[in-house]
Amino acid sequence: MGNSRKISLIDGYREVGEVELICAFEVEELSGKYIIYTKNEHDRDGNTIIYSGKIRKIENNQYIENIESGHEWEKLKSIMKLMSKYSLEGENYV
Repeated sequence: MGNSRKISLIDGYREVGEVELICAFEVEELSGKYIIYTKNEHDRDGNTIIYSGKIRKIENNQYIENIESGHEWEKLKSIMKLMSKYSLEGENYV
C-alpha cells in the first residue's frame, strides 16, 4: 500500500508480528478509538484482508480489543464502507 506505516503487535510478551496500519480514528458516538490494519494477506479472490479493533489505553500501553457489540460493529462497517467508497471515487480524479 502507498505510504505505509508499520506497527508491531505483541501478544503478552511475545511479538506477533509487524502489520501495516491503514488508519486509526476516534468515533465520538461510540466513545472509542479504533484501528484498521492489514497483515498483507489475501483471500482466495486476491482481495487484501483487513482487520479492525478497538484501542484501549492502560497506563502507557495501547491494546487492541475485539469489537463485540453488534451496534458498535455495524457502525464501524458503515464507516469502512464510506472510506472505501470515497477512496475509489478519488481514484477517478487522479
